[in-house]
Amino acid sequence: ARRPVRGERTMSGGRMRQFRNLGAAVTVATLFAVGCAAGEENATGEAIVVFGPYRDAEADRLVESFEEYAENAGVVIRYTGSNDFVTDLHRRIGSADAPDIALIPQPGLVAQLVDDGSIFQLDEATARQLVENYEPDVLAVAEFDGVDYAVPFRRTMKSVVWFRRDVFETEGWVLPTSLDELEALSATIATSERGIAPWCFAMSAGDATGWAATDWVEDLVVRRQGPEFYDAWTAGTVEFADPAIEEAFVEFRDLVLQPGRVAGGIVDVVSTRVERAWEPLLKSDPGCAMYRQADFAIGWMPNGTDAGPEESLDWFVLPGVAGDAPPLVIGGDEIVQFDNRPEVNGLMAFLASSRAGTPWARSGGFLSAKSSISEDEYPDVEKGFITALATSPVQVFDASDQMRPDIGSGLLWTEITKWVGGSISYGRFAETIDAAQRQEALT
Repeated sequence: ARRPVRGERTMSGGRMRQFRNLGAAVTVATLFAVGCAAGEENATGEAIVVFGPYRDAEADRLVESFEEYAENAGVVIRYTGSNDFVTDLHRRIGSADAPDIALIPQPGLVAQLVDDGSIFQLDEATARQLVENYEPDVLAVAEFDGVDYAVPFRRTMKSVVWFRRDVFETEGWVLPTSLDELEALSATIATSERGIAPWCFAMSAGDATGWAATDWVEDLVVRRQGPEFYDAWTAGTVEFADPAIEEAFVEFRDLVLQPGRVAGGIVDVVSTRVERAWEPLLKSDPGCAMYRQADFAIGWMPNGTDAGPEESLDWFVLPGVAGDAPPLVIGGDEIVQFDNRPEVNGLMAFLASSRAGTPWARSGGFLSAKSSISEDEYPDVEKGFITALATSPVQVFDASDQMRPDIGSGLLWTEITKWVGGSISYGRFAETIDAAQRQEALT
């Protein structure tokens, strides 16, 4: 789930970029052909069309990841990033603008595409690259009934709380080591004379509005109930009506959403773009003290924003219960192919290699799923995330991303937005989701 762009970027052999206003359009197309002009596309054969959720600076970084293959193979690669990725992908499949390759943030959607026969299994060259560049536990996510269908590309650490170290030091606030201490700290900040809200939070993201709220609840469920209960909930054997799930929603509401706890109040939470939620945190007169968002949030912040123990902006892992090492909720994007032309297979094999992703790793705001990319390639803040991922004893994958997309990437996001906005009760919310899951289990 994620992020918006306005404009079309064209990169040709001369590296000239041109931009045009798309008005109300919600997608950006990024084209490049190394060694030939974009207008000479037919001279090199059919363009490879790539579709994904990355936009703005992330779209630029992804394009850089394609550059070496485009130059060596003499092909044109056209990337389009969508604000409403799941909806747009379903619309494109089987149509004239169907992609050849897509980057998908939801394993549940990949599973559906496998079941539907919409995507091709990886060829032998790509499968060999997987073995050479990935750990077995990472590859397990991309394998279906023993067949490789996806290339893991990006890994995300979601259980991150960004904070202003300089503000904490000035106010004498101490980093929490448990959820109970986090609640006490939030209460202290909310009543301080400084007038800073404890939290920054926003969730507007087009058709994906609501995903940021599900991430918060997932973190609380796995901390309070443990990974086995979390996995049962993800699989649908524990319903949303379960008291333990309701308790997580109530804790999220009390910790973050009640009056005085979030910058701008509920109106701003629902209306502000999710990728702009950090803005009050970095103001000279900050509007919030903490911001829970994944590692990739650093890529939403202004160029040159530094983070770490020596910087004013730093982060900590959302704490667990007292005495326990906190679990991590993680996410990731997988690359699948809708066509098996030789040049498409070639690009998939390249994307599975260590050469694809290394330029983005160096730029920051990106963690590769590949173990073959050295930690030395990353900026310091990403090295901290890599260490946290390597040492965390418990990691669970984003629950909503694993659910069938019509639930996890559709109905759940819609209904949780209504609940956050106060238009439905939790009972109504849980009844709607549980009924949909029961109906789906029958089909």
